[in-house]
Amino acid sequence: MSTSYSSNLIEINCLGTIFLIRETSLNRFPNTLLGDPKRRITFYNKIKQQYIIDRHIISFEAIINYYETGKLNAPTIYEPIIFFEELKYFQIDKQLIQDFYKTEIDEELLNYHRIVPFNKIQRLIWISLEYNDYSFLTQLIQFICLIISLLYCFNISIELLPQLSRNKIICYKLFSNQNSPHCDNIFFDFRPSKIVGQWIYKIEQICTIFITFEYLLRLLSSPYKWLTFVLLINIFDLFILISGWFYLILYEINDFNNDKRDPFFYIKLFQYLILLRLFRFVRLCRYIKSLRILFYGIEKAFKYIMSIGLIILFFVFTFGVIIQIIEKNWDQASITRLEDLFNIVTISTITVGDAKRVPLSPTGKILCSFLAGIGLIGISLPLTSIYRIFQSIYRIENMDKQFIRTKYVYPNGKLVTN
Repeated sequence: MSTSYSSNLIEINCLGTIFLIRETSLNRFPNTLLGDPKRRITFYNKIKQQYIIDRHIISFEAIINYYETGKLNAPTIYEPIIFFEELKYFQIDKQLIQDFYKTEIDEELLNYHRIVPFNKIQRLIWISLEYNDYSFLTQLIQFICLIISLLYCFNISIELLPQLSRNKIICYKLFSNQNSPHCDNIFFDFRPSKIVGQWIYKIEQICTIFITFEYLLRLLSSPYKWLTFVLLINIFDLFILISGWFYLILYEINDFNNDKRDPFFYIKLFQYLILLRLFRFVRLCRYIKSLRILFYGIEKAFKYIMSIGLIILFFVFTFGVIIQIIEKNWDQASITRLEDLFNIVTISTITVGDAKRVPLSPTGKILCSFLAGIGLIGISLPLTSIYRIFQSIYRIENMDKQFIRTKYVYPNGKLVTN
């Protein structure tokens, strides 16, 4: 092992950071993961002659300090839930963890407060819609909501099956010459079939009514109605409902007109509306853990994701313009249009380029090669922050509730007694 036998030091590599600690310091806590030599040896890498540990680096510093001093202190950048999970992973004494959160953190994690309305009926509705771990009844309600949401998403998918749609292309001619093969506009008819599409329409009606009812109950029973209304996932719900009801109304109007009054107008509306209705898949983020992690991760990391877009735009308006000027002066150049320019710069920035679409001039090729390297560096800067946000949300969603005592409180801070 890579240890100094005179001082009996152990070398631990945690995500590239090297920690040196005396073996005797670890052995003082034999019931922990690193304190037990038999369990500790599983992390040993014979090639690097180090103990390799891939865990939360900031929390690991505090855990190493615990082994050295015997006292558990909060990390410099403190994330209670993540630190709690790391303490459990390294099998630190449970009583010590409880004492730590009671004394130093004032039970910030142990007492997890959920704010509920004053009214008993509203409180029951709010808990049933928001907290599926409250009781078996709330789990059943959440399961029914999930089934309705899946059916709502499945409905829009089966609408496009050839057997269930009108499955025809309409050729629109500006002039009345029917013998002419020329079409001024070609439309694909996305309207449901009037015969086999009736049961699809019934499912759409039931799901839209149910989700509308659920949305109103959630909003009216919320202890903070405005904050609930402006919550991003609820804004998506409202958008989904508006597009859903508009679809039902448009279906009735189109059926009433029976294709006699400008059918192309309704066909175009159905084309745009089917794109808007795809947002209903966002509803699944409420009930499926992996999608929930993805949704809230994107929401919290949105500014960093936007910064990647700004970096790409910066390269488009700097390197892109230079490449375009060079290529325009080169014979048989393939990158002269703005859309081609945006495409090649974006691909070169986030990947190593596209072999089918490259600059033809030597200077343009050199610039694209340089752009691939500098783009990798530029994009990697916000990626570390995005990774930490997703890691934090993932750990929160998957954390063990063993030490957490969930308490329901009113908006004024008083505990719910019944």
